[in-house]
Amino acid sequence: MKIKRQHALGIEEAKRRVDCIADELGGKLGLASEWEGDHLRVHGKGVSGRILVSDDSVEVHVHVGFAMMLMREPIRSAIEGSIDEYIT
Repeated sequence: MKIKRQHALGIEEAKRRVDCIADELGGKLGLASEWEGDHLRVHGKGVSGRILVSDDSVEVHVHVGFAMMLMREPIRSAIEGSIDEYIT
């Protein structure tokens, strides 16, 4: 799945807020994360992806494995809720 939001925060503030998103989602979905340049790699049981941060947008790419397919929409809702809270 792909989720993208525009922002006017600048890259450093956006990255700080993406850290907050990762902490929140990590608790809800059991995800770990680490920065690799301007993208945050996330992974957990049956879920992997990255959050790309630029000067004017945040783009989330998430792959949900077969075992987690039934959780796809709740995962999407959790991600969208966190992004909308912290980024927009």
